[in-house]
Amino acid sequence: MIRGRREPSKQPRRWTARSSAPRVHGRGEARLDAMLALAEEASRDAPLAEVLRSLCARIAAMLAVDVCSIYLREAPEPHHDPDRREAGDLVLRATHGYPQAAVGAVRMRVGEGLTGFAVECLRPVSVARAPFDARNKAFPGLDEERFPSLCAVPLVDGGRAVGALVIQRKQPRAFGQREIILAASVAAPVLFALERARTREHERAAPQLPARGHRPHEVSLRGDGVAPGAALGTVCVRRHAPARPVGDRAGAGDPADERARLGKALADAAEEVANLESWAAAHAPMARATMMALLSPSRFVLDDARMRGRMLKHVAAGASAEEAVERVMREYTRVLSSATSPSDDGVLAERALEVEALCLRVMARLGAPRPPLDPGAVLCASRLTACEAIELAAAHGTAVALSGDAASSPGVAVAVALGLPVVCGVRELFRWVADGDRLLVNGRDGTITVNPSRVDVAAHRRR
Repeated sequence: MIRGRREPSKQPRRWTARSSAPRVHGRGEARLDAMLALAEEASRDAPLAEVLRSLCARIAAMLAVDVCSIYLREAPEPHHDPDRREAGDLVLRATHGYPQAAVGAVRMRVGEGLTGFAVECLRPVSVARAPFDARNKAFPGLDEERFPSLCAVPLVDGGRAVGALVIQRKQPRAFGQREIILAASVAAPVLFALERARTREHERAAPQLPARGHRPHEVSLRGDGVAPGAALGTVCVRRHAPARPVGDRAGAGDPADERARLGKALADAAEEVANLESWAAAHAPMARATMMALLSPSRFVLDDARMRGRMLKHVAAGASAEEAVERVMREYTRVLSSATSPSDDGVLAERALEVEALCLRVMARLGAPRPPLDPGAVLCASRLTACEAIELAAAHGTAVALSGDAASSPGVAVAVALGLPVVCGVRELFRWVADGDRLLVNGRDGTITVNPSRVDVAAHRRR
């Protein structure tokens, strides 16, 4: 034993109740409070741009820096190099310390500049004097020389960089190891905010529906019976056609080509409607003149030369054929809907609906046509146009179920004339029905049954 030096005790530390008591870390610990505030802000249910902007301000205050910016990896703009479309550009999406006008305008390639270099390496990159570094990329209007010290941290999700977090300060002093570790730790709330935004966007774009084997069984809904009779069929939900083309035709081509495309689509749509009207006049159990009177709103739309002229005028001004149809559809429906009054008995509202329906048919001719209705279909929609009623009857459909009132659907009278059972005013229709469901429609008492039992189906067939 060495004199004057105490040997360490070999006895284990005694357990005490005080040493094992839980400790509540209350408010007042600045760095802990700041990290918890970041997590809370990242989970806030708000637009992504607003959340990212707030995160930049909080991170700048927490790290005691003058600038904090968030870059996200996005597809290059069309006029940029098409060979980089898969790589994606880094776009400034939020900042604290730089002008807000730079958001969305500052864009760089992966590997370009110090920020792009960090994303390419998947590692943090720091420098004391960024303006003097050979890799630095300057952007006009930012005056980056005021903040020479820079640290860029890649935002890595699933092994792939989805963006970068960049902090800067005025003092030309290199970031220390502890500062870089802290900057890397605050990247986690930013990634969480991005994931939350993607989840919300996915939920809005594709609402979850029950699986086919778990659809509701024998749900009875009530509405207003308009046409007598009962029918059993398969649900076909009539959805609104996409307003803009999906695919390579996003912009306008040569005006002459767009004019030719528009003219052909208008002619094909007019021929389609004319054929439907001829079929209705030949098969309806009523006089031809009476049926043609019911179809007068659609005939008004087809014969409106001003509408065609407006479309061609937009094409001549540089719009694509799809854009021209969409603009005219909006113009006409807005004017006709705003001009409605109790004195016109809803005539203008019917014409607005028919204008929209015809324009959507033209849009379908310009892009991907809508699939035809199958035999035995029960058409489920919000409203019904005259052409849709004829189209259903011509395809040997069985019935119509609408969530709207009969007064708002000019095609209800046509469907009744063609002998189709119709139930209107089913308020919860789209909550319960989906494509492929079986639907039993009773137009006399105004009831519909979603996925009826075999007993109900047998009883219906006996009747």
